[in-house]
Amino acid sequence: MQKQTDQVKVKWSGRRLPLRVKPALAETEPAPLVDNCPITRRVILISPMPGQVHELVKALTDSCFDVLVFHRWEPDLHERLVFDLLIYDLSVAGTIDAFTGISSRLNREAEHTTPCLYLVGEKMIGSASGPMLQEELLVWPARPQEALYRVQRMIGSSPVMPKRAFLPEEGQRIGFKDLLLDRERMSVQRDNTRIHLTKTEYDLLLKLIDAKGAVISREEMLSDIWETDFTGGSNVVDVHIKSLRKKLGDNASSPQYIVTVRGVGYRLAD
Repeated sequence: MQKQTDQVKVKWSGRRLPLRVKPALAETEPAPLVDNCPITRRVILISPMPGQVHELVKALTDSCFDVLVFHRWEPDLHERLVFDLLIYDLSVAGTIDAFTGISSRLNREAEHTTPCLYLVGEKMIGSASGPMLQEELLVWPARPQEALYRVQRMIGSSPVMPKRAFLPEEGQRIGFKDLLLDRERMSVQRDNTRIHLTKTEYDLLLKLIDAKGAVISREEMLSDIWETDFTGGSNVVDVHIKSLRKKLGDNASSPQYIVTVRGVGYRLAD
């Protein structure tokens, strides 16, 4: 009986037990994330049939573009978005009349200087004439790389920030539509061109921008900028606002920057 027990011991001692291996994740740290797109540009793409432009969206995103796709143009939504290029897809349901209506609407309502690329069908491009030929047109479908080249060229040749309401503050710099103010330098620029303002004009514009669209009374302007409470018969605020508008190229009857609130004061235009 003892002999059988010894044999069993020998048999088990000859087996090779599996080695215990620690999980690899327990021994290594997660690999750091690598930012493959240190610089990105944003594109808004309007298409009633987004599936028709899927390859274009992929080509743009693979090339470090942030692409926002919408079915239709919504001025109330898009006027506050930051973007470098607008692509409007008219390749499927587009007509000459539709193009004319859309381009006119964008020029009237969008209020931006961002370039726009129109995707059109072959039949539509064959009938194009007049103002339509002055726009950036691309026959679609096309090779995605061709569209990508066109997008890069348009953005590269039009590095203008889009017009919109308020731009985010960056240190001492703040913008309104296409105006950029530098608080530290007390300067105002539009499209990289300086607009020469007096200190009073600059203070008035800055006060309006800081109010973010709220109405500022003439009395408040006199108190904060001229440090006086006298208002009886004084038109000093109106005179300086008129001078400021002239330098900005603004029109009181159809204001782009400063709106007159009759009997009260002034505010920024919408």
